[in-house]
Amino acid sequence: MLAWALLFALAAPAAASDSEAVVLWQERYLWDGLLQARDRAARVSADPRLVEVVKAIAYQAAQQTANLEQIRNYAKAQTDNLRYAFAQEDPNPSLAVIQGNFKTLAAGSEQVRNNLYYLTARLRLCQTQALPDAKLTENAMLVIAQIQQIQLRLNDLYLDTSSAHAQVKRETWAGDDFFRFSSEYLLRAVVEVQDSVFTVYNAAFELYQLSQPDPNAPPQAAPAN
Repeated sequence: MLAWALLFALAAPAAASDSEAVVLWQERYLWDGLLQARDRAARVSADPRLVEVVKAIAYQAAQQTANLEQIRNYAKAQTDNLRYAFAQEDPNPSLAVIQGNFKTLAAGSEQVRNNLYYLTARLRLCQTQALPDAKLTENAMLVIAQIQQIQLRLNDLYLDTSSAHAQVKRETWAGDDFFRFSSEYLLRAVVEVQDSVFTVYNAAFELYQLSQPDPNAPPQAAPAN
């Protein structure tokens, strides 16, 4: 590692300009390796499978929309289950089942969040290969459209989860602390999905921007007849 450090130190300019940030050589090396502007200038073509990968990401995003819709349907059913349980003389057996349902729905929400972070990482890798390309633009827009659908499903899921949570808070006489915590935990798990939606949307939008023609590039000559 010391030999590499000396090698990069010798290759560095004698004096850095005042406008340059003070960074470790490792940081500068890694940043240079990921700097999209330098990559775009150095390449004449992107990875041949880039468009195919982005299309696959759009499909995976659509799967998360379906997952959230399924979670939402089950969460909505819990409001009816709670209404039935609270009408019983002894609601504890029903509440025990609902508590298990809350735990399952929270785990499903966490899985969707993790899946969206995974898609974010894939989109960030795609950005390092992005060049102006109409097909890439089209598929990046498809990913963005799917993420917008995810946001709509998440909004609905939040409303239904909040409704169930409010029912639990109103009926303070029924259930124990573990049951009430399971309701709180589910609501928190649903809310935390939002951060991953923002993250994957930003990654998709940046990919879309990178696929646009460079406004500073000289116009290409029309092909000869």
